Amino acid sequence: MFKFIVLFVIIFFSFKSFSIDVDETIESTVQNNPKVKIGLEKLIESKEFIESAYGAKLPTITSTITGTYSNAESQTTTSTTTPETFTDKYKLSITQNLFDAGYNDLEIDRSKILFDNEVINFKIIIQDLILDAITGYLTVINYEKSLEATEKNFESVSKALEITKTKFDLGSSTLYDLQKAESFSAIASANLFAAEQNVEISKKSFQTIAGLEPVNLEDVIDIESSITLSSVLKTAMNNNLILKLLINDTKNKEILLLKEKKTKQPNIDIVGSAEYSDGGRIDDGTETTKGSVALTLTIPIYQQGIKNSNIRKYQSQILQAELNFEDYKEDLKILISNAYKDFKISEAKMNSNSAVIQASQTALESLKQEYDFGTKTITDLIEEEGNLLLSSVDYLDSKKNYLINYFKIKSLEGTLLNTFENYLPVIN
Repeated sequence: MFKFIVLFVIIFFSFKSFSIDVDETIESTVQNNPKVKIGLEKLIESKEFIESAYGAKLPTITSTITGTYSNAESQTTTSTTTPETFTDKYKLSITQNLFDAGYNDLEIDRSKILFDNEVINFKIIIQDLILDAITGYLTVINYEKSLEATEKNFESVSKALEITKTKFDLGSSTLYDLQKAESFSAIASANLFAAEQNVEISKKSFQTIAGLEPVNLEDVIDIESSITLSSVLKTAMNNNLILKLLINDTKNKEILLLKEKKTKQPNIDIVGSAEYSDGGRIDDGTETTKGSVALTLTIPIYQQGIKNSNIRKYQSQILQAELNFEDYKEDLKILISNAYKDFKISEAKMNSNSAVIQASQTALESLKQEYDFGTKTITDLIEEEGNLLLSSVDYLDSKKNYLINYFKIKSLEGTLLNTFENYLPVIN
């Protein structure tokens, strides 16, 4: 396993004082991004499914308190009476299921799967945010390095323009030389403006994702490329988060099918109650205390074919879930193969662009000597400066794509979060 998993920042990026490193980027993204906070709330909500499922196995206790006041007028041939009666009654009932054919146990298992789904969805959110943060981080670095190269090119072109103007005034350069130098200067100026805008926009995008401002970003890359397609595919089949969701979907449908079958079986409940009442005339009441215990056996006899219909429905859904799993496995293989291909291509481009830079630098040094001898013009120097700029920008682009594709592979593989597990919220 790569060294950077132990301490990513040491070998992946090295920064000046007060700079923002990748570790801090990921930490801030996980702590501050609202999607993470929403995901955590969904986890809290889904835990209640488990609590509710366990609670369904506990007894139900209810109490009832009633008070009744009544009066009635009664007449006889000799007298008239108006008796007043107040009756207060207190009742406590306990109901406990004794046999449900395992229905509640299945619901507990299902609630755990639903919670696990939310955990996986939360990890997917974190994983996507980490990829966005890394992409934004590398984009800022890329544009800053491009800006540095563009600034150097602009300085060289501006200097060349001044030299050409001086020579033109002295009559040693032609109007064509001057106009060509001016056109190079205009192009360099436009490139400089574009580079400056790219840096500013990338920083704003980065701040939106990570909640930080990148400062003094400077990268030193030391990442191995020894991963193989076969090893990635093997790991992904066990760790890919989407595959885990699809596996859980099948398990969930299987439990729903079993629950539906359980509803066709008998159910036994025991009910115990205790009651106390005090009734009679206001001044002289009668106290009564009684208790009861009852067993209730519920046997489904006719269910209008609804249960059988639901059973067939869940059987179909299980088959669909299994097909979705197999279908995504094939899609995942294609996604990983394409990401691996892009990774190796960007690696090759990075190496070739590095060679082009070295060749351009050598050519530029040679041209400078020839220019000093008078065998090359300032235009030749400017053109080679432009070639060096383009090769430098191409190298930075290929390097960024190389790293982004690498982390995309780790994401599809399902191991990206292992790199940044120190910054993930604790999930109980």
